[in-house]
Amino acid sequence: MATNEIGLAQKKSADQFVLQGKILNQEEGLVYLSYINKDGERVRDSVALKDGVFEFKGSIKEPTIASFSGNIVSRSMDDPNYTTIFLEPSAMKMTAKAGQFKKASIAGSKTNSEYQILQMQLLKIEERWQVVMDTLHAANKRSNFEYQELKHWVLRPYFAEVREVCLNFFDKYPSSYATAYRLRFMLSGLTTDSIKMFYARFPEKLKQSEYGKMFPAEIEKRKLGAVGNMAKNFTATDIDDSKLSLADFKGKYVLLDFWASWCLPCRKLNPHLKELYAKYKDKGFEVIGVSDDDRNPGAWKKAVAEDALPWKHVLRGFKMVNDKRDLSNDISAGFNISSLPTHVLIDPNGKIIGRYGGEDGEDHTSLDKKLESVFK
Repeated sequence: MATNEIGLAQKKSADQFVLQGKILNQEEGLVYLSYINKDGERVRDSVALKDGVFEFKGSIKEPTIASFSGNIVSRSMDDPNYTTIFLEPSAMKMTAKAGQFKKASIAGSKTNSEYQILQMQLLKIEERWQVVMDTLHAANKRSNFEYQELKHWVLRPYFAEVREVCLNFFDKYPSSYATAYRLRFMLSGLTTDSIKMFYARFPEKLKQSEYGKMFPAEIEKRKLGAVGNMAKNFTATDIDDSKLSLADFKGKYVLLDFWASWCLPCRKLNPHLKELYAKYKDKGFEVIGVSDDDRNPGAWKKAVAEDALPWKHVLRGFKMVNDKRDLSNDISAGFNISSLPTHVLIDPNGKIIGRYGGEDGEDHTSLDKKLESVFK
């Protein structure tokens, strides 16, 4: 729905937003807005520009992140005509320049004003690192392993800078929806205590929001696979097409090795893991590899053969059903695995006695000392 001039609506319902705007240096074409509405449904709307002017209307129950784009298929932050903005149930005015959507200005959304402060800081970091990023993308096209090797050390200062900027923003705007939204993408790198601290700062309204509700859910989820808890049993088909159940290994120390064929740090750990297996297998030690290769079982089987891994192997059981994750048989979900490699050590009674790598886990080198202590 296009309009010739921008004038904010005088009457609207409590959950309605009106986003009116103008694209400078572009008079015709389409612009696209994607967001979650008040009923929890994904809305993908589009309007035609008329003399560069546009208007979107919709209903949302709280400040909500949205993607604004000049390209229907774009989801890339590298696209100059793509950006993310915060909608609010209010009347908003937007001005953007063609080819510079990330620098768009929006009036009428307090949350977006806060969000834009963070986005501009991150954009400056991205601009400084653009040459490095382009080089890494080129390396990734040649070899994903080469990309991972370079990324591990080349981007360390970049990630540290981004983290510092974000944490400073969270401290300055502890009650912002923008803080709750952005924190979601950093959860895997935060300890449970840190997550609890940030959540405690939220006002009650933010705690009850869709973004806020994710924090108690994350804290609860972390109990899965935590040291001191009983391991969740699972049954799967192994690499030899035989049934394998964790319960079958009761009476032994079992190490669950969460890895993938495409994970370079995982593959680099395999030789040492083979040494540990050879050292303790006759003393009641077993390893079960749980691979994140459900989309490419051929690569999984090839990696097991190439690395000559002598223990049992299963796929994690990841599935997508109707564009949604089906976690009913997902082993990784049952142990709250968010990064690879992660190792979970289980005692003969089925109790988790060690977790290495990932959130709230010890360094992988601590596994050696733990095995020495239980098999001394």
